[in-house]
Amino acid sequence: MAMRDVGRTVLELQPGGLFRRGPSGEVEPDPAALLPGGDLRKFGWKILDKGATDGISYHAEPFGSAGINDGNRKEFAGRAFALERDSGTTRLFFVWLPSALANRLSRGALLAPLNFHVLFHPPTYEGEYLNSRPYWTGKLPADGVPYYVKLGTRYLCADFKSVAHHVMAVTERDPNLAYVVPVADVSGNFSDLITPDGMLGALTDIYRSLSSLLNASGPAQFDKIGGVMLSGYSRSGDRLVELMRRISRKPFFTEHLMQLNAFDINLGNNDEERLPALARLWEGARQWASFNRKARAYVYTVYRSHYNHCLGNPIPSGNSWTDRVNLDLESVSWSDGAAKESKGEKRGVASEAYTSDGRFGLVCLPVSFFRYYLANHHDGKEEIVGNRSRGWHDGDYDLGRAHGHGLFLRGTMSHALAHADPMFFTARSRR
Repeated sequence: MAMRDVGRTVLELQPGGLFRRGPSGEVEPDPAALLPGGDLRKFGWKILDKGATDGISYHAEPFGSAGINDGNRKEFAGRAFALERDSGTTRLFFVWLPSALANRLSRGALLAPLNFHVLFHPPTYEGEYLNSRPYWTGKLPADGVPYYVKLGTRYLCADFKSVAHHVMAVTERDPNLAYVVPVADVSGNFSDLITPDGMLGALTDIYRSLSSLLNASGPAQFDKIGGVMLSGYSRSGDRLVELMRRISRKPFFTEHLMQLNAFDINLGNNDEERLPALARLWEGARQWASFNRKARAYVYTVYRSHYNHCLGNPIPSGNSWTDRVNLDLESVSWSDGAAKESKGEKRGVASEAYTSDGRFGLVCLPVSFFRYYLANHHDGKEEIVGNRSRGWHDGDYDLGRAHGHGLFLRGTMSHALAHADPMFFTARSRR
């Protein structure tokens, strides 16, 4: 099913959020939106580092380390598209491609079927979405903001710098990866994408539509897509649970799905709700790994119960947790000396574990590590979850809305991409 390019509509709804007017008035991606600032805050090969300040490898990586500067930022920023389809409850898709890959598509010169990384955003049950009708072109009457469009650009590139994470991951490769952020309607919540056939069908439509948009004179090179990485963040984790409950030997699971990333997924309001759902997801991943030798999965969480469950139920075929670290976050140097001297809750113990082949990983950064993790609202009062007096915070993200929960996507995505199969990004090495 062909999809339409609705970049012009997105630009009219939200000027400057993702697209801009080109020299001749055409709609083009804004490099400053795709690659904002001068660096990317990310994690190293491992999350925990006893020798690092605060015990984590979180650091700023200048774009210049990958050869990116003001003169070539547009080239490195790649191409972005907003695509719409006619049917389904999920009809709006934001897509990013590296420039080199877009050029290959335009010439009909792909070296292999196109790979995809798909990120599920949290559900759109808040009032700003409920009252921004119709989906997805509606604006909230109270403030005139197109919240569905804003949501797509947020997870594509804005708040979490996800495009930047992908750019920094492929700079040494001839890229073959498209990053996709579908935007869910309130009622659907990705219901049409959480079946193997639904997901495979949508990504195939995106591939064919990109081929047509970039190379209108030629047909799509391949009959099917390549590998798929799926990521869930926060309360979108239940989308991963539902998909993996449908585990089978269908082609989506045997030929296409290559990696699952759970970025601090929240599967309920308490452990009695969360843990059984996490167990279902993990059991699906274990079954999948039993018949797909390329399977990879990484779980990043504040919940010790999630970490312990996965640790106690290792991946089959002898893939035990051979690389494990437990780090007392009180024992390392602190970036905030005043916080260390304050009275209050201890920062706790963080943990990290990998299987012998590195294809599965677990990370637990406890709530007590963060100064400000999330705001819960009860009876008209706001309760801050976290270690308010002694917790860690990132000064570069003190923007009035930043919190530890967000770190799991805006920081650990770099870790998940680094641990992917190198051939997921490319069909060959540049070197």
